Amino acid sequence: MKNIRTAIIGAGYRGRYLITLLQKINLFDIIAVSDISPNLSEIISQLFAGEKIPKIYNSGTDDYRRMLNENTIDLVIIASPWHLHKEQTIEALKSGCHVAIEVKGALDIDEYPDIIHESRQNKKQVFPLENTLFRNDILAINNMIHAGIFGRLVFLQGGYRHDLTHILIDQTGNFGVQNGSESEWRSKYYKTENGDLYPTHGLAPLCMFLGINHTDYIKSITSFSTKPGLGLHACMAKRNGMKYTDIQQHTFRMGDVVTSILQTDSGAQINLLHDTTLPRPRSLNYEVQGTNGIWNAEKNAIYIDGLSPFEEWEPEDKYIEQYKHRFWQQWESEALRYDGHHQGMDYIMLRVLGEALQGRENYPATLEDMATWAAVSPYSKISIQKGTSIPFPHF
Repeated sequence: MKNIRTAIIGAGYRGRYLITLLQKINLFDIIAVSDISPNLSEIISQLFAGEKIPKIYNSGTDDYRRMLNENTIDLVIIASPWHLHKEQTIEALKSGCHVAIEVKGALDIDEYPDIIHESRQNKKQVFPLENTLFRNDILAINNMIHAGIFGRLVFLQGGYRHDLTHILIDQTGNFGVQNGSESEWRSKYYKTENGDLYPTHGLAPLCMFLGINHTDYIKSITSFSTKPGLGLHACMAKRNGMKYTDIQQHTFRMGDVVTSILQTDSGAQINLLHDTTLPRPRSLNYEVQGTNGIWNAEKNAIYIDGLSPFEEWEPEDKYIEQYKHRFWQQWESEALRYDGHHQGMDYIMLRVLGEALQGRENYPATLEDMATWAAVSPYSKISIQKGTSIPFPHF
């Protein structure tokens, strides 16, 4: 079978990393790359040293359209800034391409419904590049859930708990530095939004565990926010040596911690956290609790009623090995060799994507799943504004 003719939109940090992994998987031919960087030719030449250089499109924000028109493309991978995703995805679908898109929260309630419409209209798939679904432990826990080890699932939690002040604020205390980095576009949301800005890493595996959109559905969301700006103001004050009161002229809307409670039709509850402006180690905060046991990812531990010592956590290792998913049984060695940064999950994700496009595997998430995860962003904002629980959409 022919390799997948692949084009990339967005060659920033994330896009470049995906390119390096795609080069290791002999299912993809990268034929074109689009990005607004004036240094794109140099960047791509370095990445493809000794290999055939893809065509370069960097004559402005809309040059990706020329790329779509001038090439025969099977798959477009989108790793551009968030506000460009919807337009670029829809244009790629209209051009007859499948799309794989980096995940984020929806910027408005219509973003993903519009993409779903275009995907169905053009009979092309959109694959969410949610790498947490491909973690070794996540896939093993999912196998355990399907084997009934935890009983009926009752309570799950997850979140995006990652101190991003090193991205949002430079070392002299300036917020949202205009230097072409991620800070330039990501920081603005902290001034304009108050909700769970980035729900997918914490939520996607939990939805897979519960069978959301298949055997169960989220019916409501209730969100809360702490006072906006405390963590950002404190960080700015530390870095520029100014008094805390001197920098309060910078106003923020985003609370340091946003908590969302999701209720499902089956009666299960999901607690989700967004926590990106306070000092802390990174965590996705996973916990899964059922009528027969519990898994806590932070502890790397499991407790199974009747198997574990009474009221004592067990190391998860033997369970993860026993219930290892076939993806990891097949590709673990190369995944860990090429993808040390994300412990193999990005490599496994892209490998499964290629296998799915060639008809040999089923990708474990759909566009409708991505729409569900992403909907937490706009609906958490509405819930916080109204101060009440609100119905959650189905896609």
